[in-house]
Amino acid sequence: MTLSRPHLADSRADPPGGRRREESEQRRQRILEAAQDCLGELGYSGATVTEIARRAGVSNGLLYQFFRNKEALFEQVLEAVVREWVRQMVPRDGESASQALEGMFRRSVGFCRAHPLLPALLRDDPALQLSRLQAAGRDRIEPHRELVARLLARGVESGEFRPDLDPAATADVICQLQSDYSGRACREDDRFPDDPRIIDAAVDLIRAAVGTPHASGSD
Repeated sequence: MTLSRPHLADSRADPPGGRRREESEQRRQRILEAAQDCLGELGYSGATVTEIARRAGVSNGLLYQFFRNKEALFEQVLEAVVREWVRQMVPRDGESASQALEGMFRRSVGFCRAHPLLPALLRDDPALQLSRLQAAGRDRIEPHRELVARLLARGVESGEFRPDLDPAATADVICQLQSDYSGRACREDDRFPDDPRIIDAAVDLIRAAVGTPHASGSD
């Protein structure tokens, strides 16, 4: 994509080095987007470096200037997926503690259910790819658990949740449930069905555990 620039801007406002860095970053993003598309369509084993480079409109050699090998590229794609996953779980403005808690759970499962990359990867080698996905998100586990604990503490303070609730311990349980059922949503495993009724039951279980009255209907 060519970016428009002011006609009167002189070379000092847009030095050649700045243009090169911008073009380099655009190529890098094209490679990442092509890799995500290939991985989603073909899985890890089927997404070759040659095919990724072709879709990105670059040579194999140029791709290797940005990423030392396919595994390094794959790690960057997973990092981007995990970042988007985390963004989906951020509480919305104006949500009460109970609404935020339920929304995070449902949006996490919904993201995993809808993202085309995750099922394709897990079809190749579920244990290996799931461990890679978990590794990509490992440094976000504790901050997310702390966020859930803060929501629980806010709910206790506001009277939404029962006063004897242990926010830290309960957050650990909720995060484990969220992780398990989000994993189900992208595994496509008949032994562990991704059934909306099960998600509703999990949400009801969390409501009962924290002392939230049952809300009619679900999002």
